[in-house]
Amino acid sequence: MITVPLFTRKKEIFIAFLVVLFLGCISLFIEYQNYQNFIQEPLHVNRALVLNHYQKTNEKGRTYDVFKLKIENGVSFYTVSWKPKTIPLKSTVKVKFKVENLTFLNYMQGFYATSLSLYEVDEDDKFFDVRKLYRWIEKQHKDSIASEFYTTLLFATPISKELRDDVQKWGITHLIAISGYNVGVISFLLFFFLKPIYQFFQDRYFPYRNATADLSVVVFVFLFAYMVIIDFVPSFLRALAMSVLGFFFFSRGMKIISFETLAITVLGILSFSPPLFFSLSFWFSVAGVFYLFLFLHHFSHLNKWLMFILLDIFVFISMIPIVHAIFPIFTLLQLTSPLSSVIFIFFYPLGVFLHIIGFGGILDSFLLGFLHVKAQNYTLVVEQWMLIPYVGLSLFAIRFRILVFVCFLLACSCLFLIE
Repeated sequence: MITVPLFTRKKEIFIAFLVVLFLGCISLFIEYQNYQNFIQEPLHVNRALVLNHYQKTNEKGRTYDVFKLKIENGVSFYTVSWKPKTIPLKSTVKVKFKVENLTFLNYMQGFYATSLSLYEVDEDDKFFDVRKLYRWIEKQHKDSIASEFYTTLLFATPISKELRDDVQKWGITHLIAISGYNVGVISFLLFFFLKPIYQFFQDRYFPYRNATADLSVVVFVFLFAYMVIIDFVPSFLRALAMSVLGFFFFSRGMKIISFETLAITVLGILSFSPPLFFSLSFWFSVAGVFYLFLFLHHFSHLNKWLMFILLDIFVFISMIPIVHAIFPIFTLLQLTSPLSSVIFIFFYPLGVFLHIIGFGGILDSFLLGFLHVKAQNYTLVVEQWMLIPYVGLSLFAIRFRILVFVCFLLACSCLFLIE
């Protein structure tokens, strides 16, 4: 199939930008109206969903519980309880809290509110309770870390500091954070199992139908339902939106792997959900896809096996300045991240299958041995001001191939900042 660019004229780019800008202004206006309505009442009593729950200890040695809650109108905020709570994730609570001096920016980012009371309430009438899936996973594991790893991998639940340190040590945080990897693997598995069934009926009753188009619709419906279950994880939302747009463009003979596709996807998502602008996971996901596209844009002529080997290495190295401008911890094990990405392609579907049939704990000894490998922690600090020239050069590298090598060398040079 001969593909054409998404935009062939500057006028089309300008019109698309205006449409996205118009939608973004409408979304911001709606968000601001919601903010105005929200701050009119200093005291709120709402039902809320527990998005995260963990314990912290202050300087005086006193332990308290931290909650991230989402109330019924979609507003998310943090609060604390000084009384120990055993409230699991995705539970419904009733919370009484007060809001003071809340700015619109903090409202968009997520804010802290003082809770006056917080307790769990029953939701027996819920049509679907995702906590049943959590318990299904937990029953298959004897070790809490293995159980937590798989619930995070499959349902994007928050992770403890212990597990976070383990995955950061290996540089595989992007693998267990549900994103494009998951969309790709899930889509492949669904096509693999559904296509023979579809073709059986297609050959007998509707040979005129396009199997790829029909199965794509089924896959997208499944992925959307999955996204609802995991509560619209930003990286997964970006990946799904790009998949849907990519399918739409491909069906019309347009170029899929293009920076225009990425740009219109990002701007479109932000125009409908402006708070995602403040989501680190969303921007990490966008950056990863950008460098993947950058490599394919300039080196798609290489041998396929060579591309397969170099692609993960290029993306991993290119992301070093961006990741370590936020997270300074570095270990030498992180250099094996490209190899881990390849292994993950096989590990993820195997893990899903084993949990479906009730034998998810079979791989626990391997997983725990992998996670508990000892490693020396170093500090790799990339000053945030350095991101501006680095990102600028990366954008110009779309046009000038030589700058791809310059960016790669700059990213490699960051390794000399290890302390």
